[in-house]
Amino acid sequence: MAEDIKDEAALRLRRLLEIRAIGIAALHEGAQGLDCWEYLTELKGLRVRGHKLEWREAKVAHLVALRQRATQVVGSMRTLRELCDEKGLEDRFVAFEALVKSSLGSIRLTNHAFREDNFAEMAHEPIWDRVGDHLKSLKENGYEAFLNSGTLLGVVRDERLIDHDDDIDIAVILKANNRQAAAGEWLELRQRLSDEGVLDEDAINDPSILKLTPVNGVQIDLFPAWFEADKFYVYPHTLGELSKTDVLPLKACSITAYPIPANPEKMLALNYGDGWKTPDPYFKFPWHIATERFSSFLEGVRV
Repeated sequence: MAEDIKDEAALRLRRLLEIRAIGIAALHEGAQGLDCWEYLTELKGLRVRGHKLEWREAKVAHLVALRQRATQVVGSMRTLRELCDEKGLEDRFVAFEALVKSSLGSIRLTNHAFREDNFAEMAHEPIWDRVGDHLKSLKENGYEAFLNSGTLLGVVRDERLIDHDDDIDIAVILKANNRQAAAGEWLELRQRLSDEGVLDEDAINDPSILKLTPVNGVQIDLFPAWFEADKFYVYPHTLGELSKTDVLPLKACSITAYPIPANPEKMLALNYGDGWKTPDPYFKFPWHIATERFSSFLEGVRV
């Protein structure tokens, strides 16, 4: 019995390495004539103890060859980097990353998509103009809003939009003073913005995040924020860890003059961790944790 199990593991490892080799070849030569989806399906049953690196490389190679599931690719690249760091194989990750980039050519991998450009190549002025339009619209509706998450990180750390990013993040401060009231107000605000024609309705797939009208293919995400007494909440990254004085009064960003929190560094550390000052194209936000932490708010908006 033990020999049978050992033989089966050896067969699975051999097949895993074959699929990895096919994926690597696809990165070099293209995926023409290959059924990469079939290989990816087969990979699900080929996890072999001690060979996480090979499995993850195989998955990334086939997805990149297909130009599909960019979010999974970014997450897998982060996992690969961590595995290589643990094993002292940093050069292996650097070489694999270089192969991925070479295979993509002019295509850019972002957290959301494989696309022809990211903020490194885009003109920023029309993007900021559209952001200004949306901030003005929110103000006319009686709401303060500020640059949030990746957009805030860019203007504070890089003094520009982050090169490897491709969307805009804004947070709006609701008038509600608890999570249940915030959920109700969020739904009301969605309807109001929809009536005004400033929502990209077709792009909204999660009621907790609204999509404002885009510009030049750049999505603009609107996130809910509110105070509960002196504690500040921003879905999905801040659950009362900031005080009112950390946020208000909002101040003008030195790059755009648009509003940002009074203490943006403190918010960024909550959102991105202590390493927020170092650019990381493979950063992945822990959405599963945020879903648990904000469960009462999410239950109210997902009706």
